[in-house]
Amino acid sequence: MDDIRRRDIQLFLQELVTPMRLAFPLVAIGMMYFFVSELHGSWGRAMMVLFAVLMGVGFQAHQDSKRRRFYQQRFGKLWEGCQERHNRFTKVLDKVHRDKVVELRELPRTVDEVAGNLYKALRRADMVFHDVHETEKDMLAKPPVWQSATEDAQSQELYRIADKNIAEYKMRYGAVMAGVQRAEAQSAVFMTTLDTLRMKMLTYRVAGRSPEVDSHEFLSALQEAKMQLNAIDTALEELELSPFPKTVAILPPEGMPATPPPVPSTTDELNNLRQI
Repeated sequence: MDDIRRRDIQLFLQELVTPMRLAFPLVAIGMMYFFVSELHGSWGRAMMVLFAVLMGVGFQAHQDSKRRRFYQQRFGKLWEGCQERHNRFTKVLDKVHRDKVVELRELPRTVDEVAGNLYKALRRADMVFHDVHETEKDMLAKPPVWQSATEDAQSQELYRIADKNIAEYKMRYGAVMAGVQRAEAQSAVFMTTLDTLRMKMLTYRVAGRSPEVDSHEFLSALQEAKMQLNAIDTALEELELSPFPKTVAILPPEGMPATPPPVPSTTDELNNLRQI
């Protein structure tokens, strides 16, 4: 969370020190001085005006920085979709509470908690995707090619290590991008879960308290939705978006040593190796 907060503060400061925004306080100070010195106005009123100008500038800078928090638009759109579903769910929940159709206490807290964790996961996924794409966007399209036509055993072993490093690079890249994709998938599950839950709540509310309405069935549906939300939350907690996932292990091919042989230090050792 520190990296997210650090980027938010950085964006806010960038918006705050733009030339246009810096000009507003200077103009306000000039007007305040003119108001007090030439028009014999009150310092108290002048300070209130200056404070209002500074607050307005800070608020607008904060709003503009919020629109720049996501590097990639698709992650921002996903979070906007989650927010929209969350707001719709809250409105329907308020109607259900107002009509006293059913009492829900744990579900709103669960939804709020999952939404907060999902926002953090999308922000981290956005940062990881930006960092990886910034440095690695051309690497996979242009893999290195080795001129490895040699009969030297040590050279062949070194080329094998190079090929192994390429395979490890691709595996680690795939693991990092898989984490990003899982965050996107969790946001899709969150939105569809709230859509389904919202319609179930509306159906139960419209049906009212009719005798044919089975409240146990509705409560069972709510419990199922809560389980889905808890599953999302658990998956988000387990989601590792570090550049080097701990679950990735590179094993040497069968029949090959786990570590490369030592480089010969003398000419005699090199000749003996070539004779093998």
